[in-house]
Amino acid sequence: MPVDPYAVLRALLRAEAARSAPKPQAPQAPQVPQVPQVPQAQKPPVKEGKRG
Repeated sequence: MPVDPYAVLRALLRAEAARSAPKPQAPQAPQVPQVPQVPQAQKPPVKEGKRG
């Protein structure tokens, strides 16, 4: 049995703090946003009339 009765509690708190701490992100290539590409509405070609 441990001498310190709070040793287990401190260990659990340390483990929880380490688990919930924000993870440092490694430098990565620039991320492309995951936005679905919506095709632009294409206009019909403009027919040029006879100019006179």
